[in-house]
Amino acid sequence: MGELDVSNANSKIPREAGFDDGIIAALAFVLFLLVLWILLAGFRVHGIYVHDALLREGHDADAEVIKSYTGRGNVAVEYKFFVDGVAYAGRADMIGDDYSVQAPGDRIFIRYLPTNPRINQPVNWRWFSIWELPYYVFGAGLLVGVAILVIMGLRKRKLARFGVVVEGRVIGCAPKRSRFTTYYEFTTKENERVEGSAQTLEEREVGKPFLVLYQKDKPERNDCYPM
Repeated sequence: MGELDVSNANSKIPREAGFDDGIIAALAFVLFLLVLWILLAGFRVHGIYVHDALLREGHDADAEVIKSYTGRGNVAVEYKFFVDGVAYAGRADMIGDDYSVQAPGDRIFIRYLPTNPRINQPVNWRWFSIWELPYYVFGAGLLVGVAILVIMGLRKRKLARFGVVVEGRVIGCAPKRSRFTTYYEFTTKENERVEGSAQTLEEREVGKPFLVLYQKDKPERNDCYPM
């Protein structure tokens, strides 16, 4: 690591530090996925709004099935109906437990908005299916992922700004993709012996001195210096 002055490194507290580049890259990717999920969720919310409007203001009609076929956990049905002599079409994914495939020409009850019959859906349509559960779990996972990355970023930033620098010793080093995982041990200023590991660009020789940065109130949070 070169000749670094421990006392000089500690005299710079609080140091200038931002979010770790790796954390920023991971956070940007997860946020990108989250934005896509939110856009798709927007369409879902609109569908729920339409469903509610049809329940409150909709009129019932008898429609003719044009096409009906099975999907994953549901049955897709296409139909047409007439309002004041004008033909309208519709399509819906019905939950398989509540609906079976019907042949063209069969009848199905639908509900439409009298102000705009193009907005319609089958009477027994439901807005939620168990097959959609992974979609909602994925969205919740993205939110949890963002929270975890932000917390990790804040912790690493705090460590970089206020961490105490001491001299440790390399006790192991193993390659990991394009980097190395360096294992080390060090003794805090309170004479507590702690072991840790960090990702380094260079391979470290066992037994060599190694500058370590640790959080004074939680020495188990540590990294190489500079991070």
